[in-house]
Amino acid sequence: MNTYLIAGLLALMPISAALLFLYKTLASRLDLSVSLDQLPVLAPATYRPMERLLKNDDFAFLAKQPGFTPRLGRRFRSGRRRIFRGYLRNLRQDFARATTACRLLTVHSAEDRADLAAALMRQELMFGLRMLAVEVRLMLHAAGFGPLDVHGLVESIETMQAQMRILLTPPETVSTNF
Repeated sequence: MNTYLIAGLLALMPISAALLFLYKTLASRLDLSVSLDQLPVLAPATYRPMERLLKNDDFAFLAKQPGFTPRLGRRFRSGRRRIFRGYLRNLRQDFARATTACRLLTVHSAEDRADLAAALMRQELMFGLRMLAVEVRLMLHAAGFGPLDVHGLVESIETMQAQMRILLTPPETVSTNF
């Protein structure tokens, strides 16, 4: 078999996986079972530890300690990635709940809020792309490459919280400058 064909197929596998992940994120079904009085309370500060969980500072400190072994370093990094994935799972769930709440608020709004609906769609797309980028960087981190930056994901939750506040504010007091 041709080596170029094999190399091409191997290169397409991560791209296909990334597109599948993005499709699943964007095509998630809307759960309308949430009532307006059960809106989620978002706490973006909950996800701030993610920003430093996979940085090299703690690993560099650990590497300088007596008794450090490469095996211990691998276990440390693996454990941190596992904790990070737990945060990611919760972040994804919170974002989905916030998106559902914003959709419900948009649908039940007394006035047409097309600008907020468009902003919500943009925010969902950006969140999906950021999640995809973080997943790729997690794979690179597992291979020993660099720290992760998840500031954009945490900002997405903060933006969703701001959009929910806008949707809960009476329309005559809302400034729609995005």
